[in-house]
Formats: sequence, C-alpha cells, structure tokens
Amino acid sequence: MNKIIAIANQKGGVGKTTTSINLADALGILDKKVLLIDLDPQANATSGVGLVPSDIKYSSLSFFTNTFKVENNIVRPDSAHFDFIPSNIRLASIEINRSKNVDLFMLKTALSKVIKDYHYIIIDCSPSFGLLTLNALTACHSVIIPVQCEFYALEGLSKLLITIKSIKKSSNPDIDIEGLLITMYDSRTSISNQLRKELIKHFESMVFNTVIQRNVKLREAPSYGLSIIKYNPESVGTENYLNLGSELISRSQKTETDSEPEKDLSKILTHDTEDVDFIIKGHTNANSEKKDEDYGHLLGLKRDEINNVLGFSYNDVHSNVWMYRTSSSFSIIKKNYLYLYFENEKVANYKLTTFKMNTTQ
Repeated sequence: MNKIIAIANQKGGVGKTTTSINLADALGILDKKVLLIDLDPQANATSGVGLVPSDIKYSSLSFFTNTFKVENNIVRPDSAHFDFIPSNIRLASIEINRSKNVDLFMLKTALSKVIKDYHYIIIDCSPSFGLLTLNALTACHSVIIPVQCEFYALEGLSKLLITIKSIKKSSNPDIDIEGLLITMYDSRTSISNQLRKELIKHFESMVFNTVIQRNVKLREAPSYGLSIIKYNPESVGTENYLNLGSELISRSQKTETDSEPEKDLSKILTHDTEDVDFIIKGHTNANSEKKDEDYGHLLGLKRDEINNVLGFSYNDVHSNVWMYRTSSSFSIIKKNYLYLYFENEKVANYKLTTFKMNTTQ
C-alpha cells in the first residue's frame, strides 16, 4: 500500500520535525521509497536537512498555487535516503491571507500525481490549526501523533483528536490514527513513566511500542543538516528511529492482511466537535454559530489586546484560531476551552467547549 502519513500535534516542541526527518530516513534505509514534505512555514525540516529556506525557489507553497511540478519541487538532500519538498516563510501567506482560492483538497489532489511513486509520503505539519494542517489531514491516510513526556503535551493531543474526529466526519472519512509516539522519554523520571502508563491504559495498541528517548545527539543533528542516522549511527536516537521505521512497516503490512475493522474514533472521544466544524465551515463561507455571551467583550479585539486581557499564551501568531484553557480545576479527563476565531486581525467569533476523554474500557 502507498501511504500518506501526517506527523501532527497542535502543540509545538513535541518532536514533529525530528520525527518526520528521522523516520523518513529510517524508512529509506529499510528499502522503502519515501517523500518528505515540509508543510510548516517555519521550515524547520528544510533547514534540518541542510537546505537554506530563504534560497528555496520551488516550495510546498506550489501545492496551493496550482504550480506543483515533480521536476521542480522534489529534491534529494545530500546524505538523505528520501526525496524532499522544502518550505519557507512564504507558505505563511496561505494562513495569513486565508485565500478563497485555497480549499481543503488541494494537497490531496496534488499528491495523487506522485503517490504511486512512493511507499510512504510523510507530511511535517505546522502546529497551528489552519488551512495547511487541514489540508494535510484531508490528504493523509493516517496520523502519527508525537506526545512529549510532559503533562501539558496532553492538551495538544486532546485538540488534535478532536480535529481528527471532525475531519473524519467531513473531508476525509478514511483518516485513521497510525499511532501515538512517545518522545523525549526518560525512564528515570516519574512523569515519563506515568504518562506512558496512562497513554497505554487509555489508547492501548494505538501507542507505538517504540519510544523516542531523550538524547543529546538528536538535538545536535539538525544543526548539521543531517538525520540522526547519518550524524551518529551508534546513538540511541538512531536505534529508536530504526525501530520505529520497522514497527511502522510491520503495522502497515498487518493492516493490509488484517480483517479487523478500523479504529472507531467515537470510542476514544465523547465530544461535540462544533468548535472544529465551525473552522472547516468557515473555509466554505458557512455562517457561524450563535455567540455565547460570557466572552462577548473580546469581540473586535486584536491579538495583543487579547494577550493583555487573558494573559500570554503559546498560540501561533499566524494562526486564525487561538485557544485558551478556562478550566478552574486540574483534570486530565475533562477540560474546558475557549476558542477565538480571528478575521482581519480581530476576534470575529468565539466558542466555549468541553473536552472529555472516554475512559470506558
């Protein structure tokens, strides 16, 4: 099976780009033909494979301007075992301008021209929830979700699971979760062991057996424009990602021969996805839902004013959606969120929502 896999988590710093580069290289070494796509305007994957983003002439922006050509856009980085489509800051124009000419299926349509040439196409997603990430989730067969070994990483997981459930209902009914990948794991710390235990308890076989251990060499490799396998073949990081590549191949082969039905996301989440559905409908000019009254005073405020009112948050300044956790109590199972939707740099709408994880086994 030729497979498109998105590496995604709506929280930054969880190891998406590190996993994208090193998994692509590991699969290439394991005799699979791989294409890696940098779909993040920050272009960390591009610099991580030794390219200079500002020097890129043909980038992943071509997917959304109907100018994608294999001979122009696909390159082979030095010392890499995969093909690559780079990115640069110009890709941010898709999110900033919210062009009416960009729809959720543009990436899927473009990749249909090349998917037959690769065993795996891996997409390194932006952490912000906008048109780029929605395109990736619409185009992919499955999602690998890196989960950093710290408690707040679970919030990114919560949001992404909600997004995937909504995408499954709307633009990609075949999307599935390839697996949850534990990253920055340190067996000496209680938080790492506790988080792994909790993830396995709630998600069972959806959690990869392979964990990515905290490793200095993994952090050093991108500065040399190399994968960990090329930078330090004897490192723990190399062993981890080769194991992950082997496990992914094994899972793919099992999926092809297994008659077991696909995972039902509704068993994982009990959640009204109106907040995410609203964003998707917003890209097709649908009307917004009725506003709640408690946060009506935020309407019309700019981003810096929102920071002054609600406090600083690690929201992407380029994203048209900001999220704040409003829960007064500390709970891993149930959390309340406020979503702010920006148009023309001002809050145009908002939604209060509650996420609840289903713990029924």
